[in-house]
Amino acid sequence: MSWSPEPQYLQELRRVFAESLSKDNYARGQATGMLEEARRYRPDLNNYLVHIFVSPTADEDINLRASAGLMLKNNILTQYDRIEGSTEMLAYIKENIVGGLTQPVMIIRNIAGSAISALVARGGFKKWPEVLPKLLAIAEYDNAMVQEGALGALSKLFEDSGYQLDEDPEGQQILEFMMPRFLELALSASAKVRAQSIMCLNQFILRKTPALLVHIDVFLATLFRLAVDPDPNVRRNICTAFVMLLDARADKLVPHLNGIVDYTLHCMGDDDEQVALEAGEFFFSLAEKQELKDQTLTFLPKIIPVLLRYMVYSESDVERFESMNEDDADMEDKAEDIKPTYAKTRDAHNAGGTSSDSQSEKRDPNGIQVDDGDDFDEDDFDDEDDDDFMMDMSPDWNLRKCSAAALDIFASSYHESILQYSIPTLQQNIVSPEWPVRESAILAFGAVAEGCVDGLSPFLPEVIPSFVQALNDPMAPIRQISCWTLGRYSSWICFRSADVGYEKEFIPVLQGLLKCCLDNNKKVQEAGCSGFANFTEQAGGLLVPYLVYILRNLTLCFQKYQSKNFTILYDALQTLVDKVGYAMKSKEYIDLLLPPLIERWQKLSDDDMNLFPLLECLSSVTAALGEQFAPFAPPVFHRAMTILQKNLMLVQESMNDPTIEVPDKDFIVTTLDLLDGLVQGLGSLAAQLINQTEYPLMQMLIMCMRDPVDEVRQSAFALIGDMAISTFDIVKPYVAAIMTELIPQIDSSDPSCSAVCNNATWAAGEIALQLGEEIRPFVGPLMEKLVVVVAVRGYVEQTIIENAAITIGRLGISCPDMIAPRLEAFAGYWCKALRMIRDTEEKETAFKGMCKIVAANPTGLRDCLAEFVEAIGLYTEPTQELVQMFATILEGYKNLVPDWQAVVMNRLSPEVRESIRERYHV
Repeated sequence: MSWSPEPQYLQELRRVFAESLSKDNYARGQATGMLEEARRYRPDLNNYLVHIFVSPTADEDINLRASAGLMLKNNILTQYDRIEGSTEMLAYIKENIVGGLTQPVMIIRNIAGSAISALVARGGFKKWPEVLPKLLAIAEYDNAMVQEGALGALSKLFEDSGYQLDEDPEGQQILEFMMPRFLELALSASAKVRAQSIMCLNQFILRKTPALLVHIDVFLATLFRLAVDPDPNVRRNICTAFVMLLDARADKLVPHLNGIVDYTLHCMGDDDEQVALEAGEFFFSLAEKQELKDQTLTFLPKIIPVLLRYMVYSESDVERFESMNEDDADMEDKAEDIKPTYAKTRDAHNAGGTSSDSQSEKRDPNGIQVDDGDDFDEDDFDDEDDDDFMMDMSPDWNLRKCSAAALDIFASSYHESILQYSIPTLQQNIVSPEWPVRESAILAFGAVAEGCVDGLSPFLPEVIPSFVQALNDPMAPIRQISCWTLGRYSSWICFRSADVGYEKEFIPVLQGLLKCCLDNNKKVQEAGCSGFANFTEQAGGLLVPYLVYILRNLTLCFQKYQSKNFTILYDALQTLVDKVGYAMKSKEYIDLLLPPLIERWQKLSDDDMNLFPLLECLSSVTAALGEQFAPFAPPVFHRAMTILQKNLMLVQESMNDPTIEVPDKDFIVTTLDLLDGLVQGLGSLAAQLINQTEYPLMQMLIMCMRDPVDEVRQSAFALIGDMAISTFDIVKPYVAAIMTELIPQIDSSDPSCSAVCNNATWAAGEIALQLGEEIRPFVGPLMEKLVVVVAVRGYVEQTIIENAAITIGRLGISCPDMIAPRLEAFAGYWCKALRMIRDTEEKETAFKGMCKIVAANPTGLRDCLAEFVEAIGLYTEPTQELVQMFATILEGYKNLVPDWQAVVMNRLSPEVRESIRERYHV
C-alpha cells in the first residue's frame, strides 16, 4: 500500500515550517525545536518533507517548501542508514524527488538536484541505477526550464559522485551513451541549457574519463563554436574547460594555443567578473606548465602587459577605499571580521639538535633554516596568511589576485625573460599620479621578486627607496602593499647592506616597517607586522644593534591593537625571538618584552581562543630567554597546568557523557608547547615548578600520548623528551608507562603521523641516554621499530631516519651486546643517515654508541666497512674521546682486513682519505 500523508499532521507540519521562518525569535526557536524533535521521533518525517516540497498548496510560500527540501537533503546526508532501513520510505523519496526538477521555481529545482546528489553520494549509483537514464530523459524534454533542472542535477551528481562511474564498467557504458547527448545539448537554443551541458562535460576532464576523451575533438570544436556566446555563464564554463584541459590534455590544446591565449586574454576584460576570473585562471595554470614552456615563451609579450593591467584595483574597489575611514585603529573589531584562530603545530625535533624550533619555520635535519619561498597559490591570498599582501582589502579571490599570482609564477619560471615586457610599464606606473596605478606597480615589483631579483638588481637601488617613501603615502592600500613588497626584497636588502652600509636601505626599511606596525589603519598594521617578520627572517643577527628600538615599537602595539591584529603581532615577536633570542637575555630587553605579553596573558580567559597564538609566542620566548624567564615562570606555569588539566578533564567527561562538548584540542596542544618552552628555557630549574604543582603532570602527559589527535601526541612526546633532558628524576618513575605508549608510535608507514613518529623516536633516544643500563627491557621492542625506520625503502622524512639512527646509537652506549647481533641489518643505512649531519652532542652520542656496537660485533660491518670509515672521515670535529674510539676501531680493521688499502681506503674520496690518514694515522 502506497504512503499518503495524514491531513492533520501535514497541516501542523506546514504551520511549524511557517513558524520556523518567522521574524519572531521566540516563535522561530520553538518551531526549530519541534522540527528537531520530529527528526528524531517521527519515522515517516522524510515522506512528509518530500510531499511538502513537491506538492504545494495554492498559496504556499516558496520559502516554506525550500525549507522542507533543505531539511530533507540534510536528513539524507546525516541519516541515510535510517532512511535506507525503510525500503518504502527510500522508494517514495526517489520516486517523488525527481519531480522537483520540473517545477517552475528555480530554487526548488536546485534543491531537488542537491537532494538527488545527496542520495547518490550516500547510496551510490548502483543502488539507484535508473537515476541517470531518468535524468537524461528529462534533460531531453522539449522544455528549456525542465532541461535546466535535470542538467543542474546531473552536474551536481557528476561533481559529487562522478568518480563512482569511473570505477565501474557499467558506469562507463552509461557515460559513453550520455556524452554525445551533452555535446548536442551544448548547442541548444537555451543559454542555460548550453551552460549546464558544458558544466556536465567539464566534470570529467580532470578525471580523464575515457567516455569524454574519445569525443575530445568534438568537445573542443564545440567550445570554439560557442566562444563568442552572448551568455556569460557559457563563456565562463568555456574558460573553465580550457583551464582543466590545460591540466588534463595539454597536448590537445597545443595546436590551438595561440587562439586560446588570445581568447582568454580578451575574456579577462569581460564585463562579467566570473568570466574574467576564469580567464585569468588559465594563465595561472599556463605559467605552471613546464612542458609548454617553449610555446608559452612566444606569448609573453602579450600576456605580461595584460596581467599588469588587471592588477590595478577595480573602479568599485577604488570607490570603496576612498569612501572608507582609513584611521580605524581605535575601532573595535567586529566579531565576523575575526577569523577563528587555530594552533600551529610545533615542529618535530630533529637530528641537528634544534629542538626549540619555532612553530612557524621549517628546518632541515642540520638545523639550518629552510626558505619556504613566497610563491603564490590561491591559499596564499587568504587573509589568514601572514604573507598575504592583499590582507583583506579585497577579501575574495579575484582577477587582481589571480593576475598577481600568475605573474609571480611566470617570473619564477621565465625569470628575466619577463622583465623586458614589464619594466617599462612598471617604471612609468610607479610615478603615476593615480594611486591605484602606483599601487599595482608596487604589487608587481613584489610579485616578480622571487624569480627576477638578479635581473632587477640594476633597478633596485632606485626603486627600494621609492617603496620606503610609499610607506608614508596617504592611501592605506599603498602603505600596505609597500610593506609586503619590501618584505619580498628583504634578502637583497640585507645582503647589499654589507657592501653599501646599513644607512642606505637597511635602517630606513626597518624604521618604515616598524612605523607601519603602529599605523592608524588596521590593515597597514597587519602588513607592517608581516613585513617586519619577513625582514627579520632574513636579517637575523643584523638586528641585534637595534633591539631596543625594535622592542619599544613592537611593545607599543600592545596598547594600540584591536583583537585581530594581536595574532600577527605575536608572530612577529616570535620570529624575532627565534632569530635573535640568544641576544635578548639582558634585563633591558626582558623589561621591554615581557610585561606587555604577561599583561595580555592575564587579560584573556582560560577558554579564549585568542590564547592559542599567545601561548605559541610565549613558548618561544620562554625557551629563548632561558633562566632569565624564571621570575615570571611560576604564575605562567601554574596557569598552563590549570588549562591543561581542565581540558583533559573535559575530554574524559565528554567520553562518558555525549551531551558534554569535546573541548578544542588546540588548548591542549598550545599548553603542552608552552610547558615545553618553559622546560627548555629553565632547564633543571623547571623541576622545582613541577614538584610544587598540585597537578599530576606525568599522568596528564601519558593521557596526551594516548590522544587520537596527532598534534596532541606530537607535542606530548616533545615535552617528554625535553623533560628527559632537564628533569629526568621526574620522568624516571614513569618510563615503563611512557614506553608502552611511545614504542607503537615509532611507525613511519603513515606519512600523516610523521611528526608524531619523529618526536617519539627522538624522545626514546633522550630517555635511553639518561636511563643507561635500565633501558634494557625496552631495547628489543625499540630496535624492532627503529631498524624498520632506518632501513625502510619507501619515502620517509630524512629527519625521522636520522633520529632513528641516533636513538639506535644511544641505545648502544649502554646495551651494545643487545644490538650488536642486528648490526648487519642496519649498519649501511645508519652510516648513510648520519654521515653528513652537522656535529652536535646528539651526533657524538650516536657515534659513541655505534663504536661500542661495532666493537661487540666487528664482522657486522663486512658489507659496509668503507661507508663506516667514510662517516668517520666526514666527522668534522670529533671530541678527543671519539678520536680515540675511532682510532682504535680503524687500527683494528686495518689489521683485520687483508687488503685494507684496496678494500677500504681506495673507495674513499681523496679528501676523506687524507682526513683519515692525517687524524687517525691509518
